[in-house]
Amino acid sequence: MSSTLVKLAATEARFDLCGIALAIPGDEDARLQSWLDKGYHGDMAYMERRKDVRDLLDGCRSVIVLAVNYHTGHEHGDGARVSRYAWGEDYHRIVGRRLKKLTARLETLLPGESHRAFCDTGPIMEKAWAERAGIGWIGKNGCLISQEYGSWIFLSVVLTTAELVADTPHVDRCGTCELCLHSCPTDAFVAPRVIDARRCIPYLTIEQWKPIPKELKIAPWAFGCDVCQEVCPWNSRAVVPASSEFENRSGQDNPDLKNWVAMRGPEFRETYGDTPLARPGRRGLARNALAVMRETGIDAETAELARNDASALVRDQLDQ
Repeated sequence: MSSTLVKLAATEARFDLCGIALAIPGDEDARLQSWLDKGYHGDMAYMERRKDVRDLLDGCRSVIVLAVNYHTGHEHGDGARVSRYAWGEDYHRIVGRRLKKLTARLETLLPGESHRAFCDTGPIMEKAWAERAGIGWIGKNGCLISQEYGSWIFLSVVLTTAELVADTPHVDRCGTCELCLHSCPTDAFVAPRVIDARRCIPYLTIEQWKPIPKELKIAPWAFGCDVCQEVCPWNSRAVVPASSEFENRSGQDNPDLKNWVAMRGPEFRETYGDTPLARPGRRGLARNALAVMRETGIDAETAELARNDASALVRDQLDQ
């Protein structure tokens, strides 16, 4: 009965999917270690700190996995592109509010038990847990895919000391399809479900703090990349919510790249401070803009701004 009530509480807290897994080790740790050993994580040293969930919550017995659909139905316009997950307010804030509501409810439903919530904020392999909890399966593009919502979902977890009834792990429904593997603009796929992050546009534009090499053509993607998701057949049939907190903010999906180079700190914080675009900082966005514009030509005014930028990252990118 507790599992049923937990899922009802998740729905009331505005989570679209909820599944439960037992807090026991799986084979995901070995897969991660193999990936790390090959250096595919690049500069993402935090990937080396993934932990057994039982080390994150003393007495943890169950993992509640949650998904929120962020697909709005809005499509890209012409010009530079931003990954659709970053079109509005930072998902950590939106999902975090829902997690707060859910965990408060769990305190009532599961008295005497302890809980700890994470939304991409801890050393947890969310996709592996989501697959084990029946939310979806890890597709060949490395994304968690739901039959209802495709891969346009944000994952979060709540660790709990409550012993809940686990769901059946989801089966792989990619079949023989390999559209994602052959669509990557930078050939980042080493094999199905194995990505060399050092060639992946989201890593290049968000996670690392170096110039983007000229041999890696990222245009038109100025922040993140959705190509391997856009070609996925499951995403073509994904459910679009009737209303959403993830609606596109004007111009955030197709930004003015010249403005990204010209933008100073105060304007950057005012415009993007509460969005995912805040993560690489002003200098990161300026670097990305130059990497995209170099494929079509950088005008003299923008080049001069970059050449005199206070950040060495921006100046170095101009020379790439």
